[in-house]
Amino acid sequence: MKTENKKIVTKIIYAFLFIAMIVAFVYLSEKYASNSVPKVSVIQDFYSEIKSNKFEVIRGKKFISLIKTGKNVVFVGNSNSEYSQKYIYELETIINELDIDKIYYYDINNDKTQQNSNYYKIRELLNGYLTTTDNSQNNLFAPSLYIIDEGKVKYYNTETVATKNTETVDDYWTKEAEEKFNKEISEAIKKYYLNNN
Repeated sequence: MKTENKKIVTKIIYAFLFIAMIVAFVYLSEKYASNSVPKVSVIQDFYSEIKSNKFEVIRGKKFISLIKTGKNVVFVGNSNSEYSQKYIYELETIINELDIDKIYYYDINNDKTQQNSNYYKIRELLNGYLTTTDNSQNNLFAPSLYIIDEGKVKYYNTETVATKNTETVDDYWTKEAEEKFNKEISEAIKKYYLNNN
């Protein structure tokens, strides 16, 4: 009888442990489920003062796809750059005035730092519309803006990329520079993206 009681007690203990493991598994899987879902970045992750939700953050593969097909406006930025910060705030004003639904934002930091295949493919596709450096290489820099239609760059602006300017942001962005920039970008978007002549 004692052996039979031991078997029953052992079975109860095993059943209890089995149920405890299932409960722990369910609890932990629910608790950590959010870690397995890729985080979707929003523009405020890069530029906290941007109010507009008209910027869609993209990664390198999506940028490559946008270069090849469709009509798109892509802002290439570097959230660590004061020039990129000023550029995107000016751009936000323009897209709100023109009532544009969406502009894509590509933060260059990750792909360029890693110099991965996406970075090289983007450089290849935008060849001729990049900034040439001292070693005669065409490089993708921030801030820059591209209007692309079915694989062809219709307009690009690399006026304030870091390698071109030795001035501080405040010295460069005078009232006149802001007005000139806003006028040029507005006209380019109207002409090449919105098809207003």
